[in-house]
Amino acid sequence: MSTNHQADNQIEILDVVNEKDEIIGQLPKETIHAGKRILHREIGVLIYNDRDEILIQQRSFKKKFFPGSWTTTAVGHVPVGKTPKEAAHMELKEELGFDTELKFVEKRKYDSGDHLSFGYLFMGKFPKNTKIVIDTDEVEKTKFISHDEATKMEKTGEIDYHTKETLDKYYHGDFV
Repeated sequence: MSTNHQADNQIEILDVVNEKDEIIGQLPKETIHAGKRILHREIGVLIYNDRDEILIQQRSFKKKFFPGSWTTTAVGHVPVGKTPKEAAHMELKEELGFDTELKFVEKRKYDSGDHLSFGYLFMGKFPKNTKIVIDTDEVEKTKFISHDEATKMEKTGEIDYHTKETLDKYYHGDFV
């Protein structure tokens, strides 16, 4: 059984927001992801280590969207009643079994055709002597990568442009 905060038989409810990122309602995640261009909130987390590498995850092959793709350290939606920062901590603990201090670094609007969201990005340092414990319903595996490795992974199609763009911003010092 998944250790996901949302039981398998429950419907995950998300806030719907307007162009000013103000909450205007709530809908089930499945409705929001049904290609109706409903604006909502998502989070991403970047965790770095002492060697200036970023922890990335390969999404579980069980996932409905982007199964098996490599992405930032943790990703997810902002459930109803949670702030983006609370959701970031929740997803980090849920997907990888640890938590750390997180700093907000960016809010960006994503428009990928039928998917529309505000993405909140948080960053933190990997805690020393921490063991990663993945939720296999969410994550296949994780690894720390350098900027050169991220560039190679983009060229081979292992990570997408948006993930590479986010990693580039980190490596170029845009998130200080």
